[in-house]
Amino acid sequence: MQAATNLVPPMGWYMIDEIDLIALLIDHAELARLCDMLESVADALPTLPEEDDAAWVCRELENRLPTHEARERRFLETVFAPRTIPNGEAVLDRIRCRSVSQVVQAQDLVAALRPDASPLPATTLGYMLRCFFEACRADMAFEELAILGLAEQRLTPAARTLLRDSLDRHCRA
Repeated sequence: MQAATNLVPPMGWYMIDEIDLIALLIDHAELARLCDMLESVADALPTLPEEDDAAWVCRELENRLPTHEARERRFLETVFAPRTIPNGEAVLDRIRCRSVSQVVQAQDLVAALRPDASPLPATTLGYMLRCFFEACRADMAFEELAILGLAEQRLTPAARTLLRDSLDRHCRA
């Protein structure tokens, strides 16, 4: 009986199962889809996207990024409660800062892609788009890698596999 109590994780350390990760990883899949669309827009410059495509991109940028940032913040607060990860606060701070930065960059892109916007030079818009989607892809991979590293012993085998599969998809893109 004594040995069994040693298996109980410290207060605030519960096992992370795939159900805990699914919303975050669905967000990442949708963000990857948005990044693919933005890459297509950048590749087609100086031709701008059709009005319907531009409207879809703007809606995604306006809604998906703030929703993801809020969901991610709640996830990190829940899974990585204070003092549960030695030396991990800097990693979590980076994730939080990058998420906020993505929201701001998304707002800048929306302003540039609106049909009534003053046209930007194709090189400027292309640079903005590429900076956004490349950083967004890198940030998603960093987040998943950080979760794997910071919560390594707390991930169930199914959660670990789910994260590794998602990370593999991001790194192949």
